[in-house]
Amino acid sequence: MDTFGGEDRVLLAVSPTGDRLLTVTHDQDTLAVHRAADGQVTAALDAETVPPHPAAEEDAEADEIRAYFDYEGGFVDEETIVVGTTESDEEYGAGRHWLVAPASPRPLDPITYPVEVSGPPRALGDGTWYTVSAADSALHVWAL
Repeated sequence: MDTFGGEDRVLLAVSPTGDRLLTVTHDQDTLAVHRAADGQVTAALDAETVPPHPAAEEDAEADEIRAYFDYEGGFVDEETIVVGTTESDEEYGAGRHWLVAPASPRPLDPITYPVEVSGPPRALGDGTWYTVSAADSALHVWAL
């Protein structure tokens, strides 16, 4: 765990050029992109902007169904981040993965895979990321 701007954050990834860092707060509610040179936050994304899992009960308390970012995520390339909310989604079904623009993080639609995957996505930095099959018997590499 590192401190950026006086706040404890978990370092998730370094961009392919090494110019930016991706972090998440210890309580997993905010992703941030930082300049590597000085740690200054250039963009942040609050987990409140991520919709609850579709299978979450409508009458549940808001804090019970709120999505939180995983402690894994990374730069697919310089212009795209892949992150997951698999840990907070697991109670309701399959975890969700999201593509985000690091210049101004805003979640896009959840990634729809043609096969069932499990766990968080793991970025490779060359325009691809990988996931593990639901049975942990295969590794799937995905491209933008």
